[in-house]
Amino acid sequence: MLHGPSSLFFPRLAAALEARGAEAHRIHLCPGDALYWGRRPRGRSYRGDAAGWPAFLADMMAREGITDLALLGDNRPRHREAVALARATGVRVHHVELGLVRPDWLTIEPNGAGPALPLPETPEAMAALARAEPPEERRLFPPSFPEYAALDVVWNLSNLLVSWATHPHYERHATWHPTAEWAGFLWKLVRARRDRAHAAAVWEAWGAGDAPLFLLPLQLRTDFQIRVHGPDPDLRVTMAGVIRDFARNAPPEARLLVKEHPGDNGMTPWRRLLRAEAARHGVEPRVEVIDGGDLNAMLDRAAGVVTVNSTVGLSALRRGVPVKALGRAVFAREGMTDPQPLRGFWRAPMAPDAARVADLLGALGWATQVRGGFEGAGVTAGAAAMAERMLAPARLPGEASRAAWPRLSGKARTSC
Repeated sequence: MLHGPSSLFFPRLAAALEARGAEAHRIHLCPGDALYWGRRPRGRSYRGDAAGWPAFLADMMAREGITDLALLGDNRPRHREAVALARATGVRVHHVELGLVRPDWLTIEPNGAGPALPLPETPEAMAALARAEPPEERRLFPPSFPEYAALDVVWNLSNLLVSWATHPHYERHATWHPTAEWAGFLWKLVRARRDRAHAAAVWEAWGAGDAPLFLLPLQLRTDFQIRVHGPDPDLRVTMAGVIRDFARNAPPEARLLVKEHPGDNGMTPWRRLLRAEAARHGVEPRVEVIDGGDLNAMLDRAAGVVTVNSTVGLSALRRGVPVKALGRAVFAREGMTDPQPLRGFWRAPMAPDAARVADLLGALGWATQVRGGFEGAGVTAGAAAMAERMLAPARLPGEASRAAWPRLSGKARTSC
């Protein structure tokens, strides 16, 4: 195992793997990794620089007989080289992430594939892979924001305070410095009541009308889904382009509702930036930016959803709402997202094929989704389900394949 969530999920996953007969190894790339691994066996730190990393990892994987590699985010420092080495040596890669379906689902993708997940291309093959019911959007595990926040702060603080001594070449993957993010979240907390009131007022005015309402759900600027798989690595550029296109091509009665990501750190003044962009193009009365509100109600009301590659797009598709994907997305497929240019989408959005959407969801549920969470009440269930999936045979075409590992054989050795 390499970097995982800034929580106790990877130690729980290691315990679940070991309970099923596997060995779990961990390479600590920062003090936070070592802190949360605790006294568990088979943990070691890498203190060298980027140049020495491939040789260190190759030696460790060969010496320990590593069969699987688990990590969160295949574009983080050290992860890119690890994934390349694993692919070259036949080690199976498991990219873990929050679920493509929310809430209470986790994603485990082979080979760190992301939007390039090796799903079938033809409708017939996709239907054949859809061996599970579409994952339900019902919450089973209560979230625990205080636990999430506390674990994240402790993980980052340990890195800030002692990495200079224990991991001198540690590289943060995040764009924002942790202290800047914490300040942003505190400011969001201060203005939360005002933001909720503003969102409620906008929805009261716009939700009940019959004018075409397009929803633009924002993603996190620092997300690799934006930085690697979006049309521009700067989300501000992409969003400004959407508003410009809306002003030029949308029907005059249409409205654009921009919803901030609930996990946004508040460092980007989205409302000011995007309202100013709307004013430059003469559509300020028809563009609103809110932080809060009921996403499901917005989807039920929307004439269409414009997104880079947010999982909101998948939620919209399963409701039959037309979706325009601007970036590479696992759901950007024929018969699902609208293939026409954005200028055409505003005037004649194309609805998805319900059968194809159901098959995609069934295939994702079968091959990549497990129930649970990275923190809170869902950790134990998520770790157990992910361990079962890691030790199971491959489920996707093109995935590094193997038969299931015999339980209690000790032959599956996962570097988590």
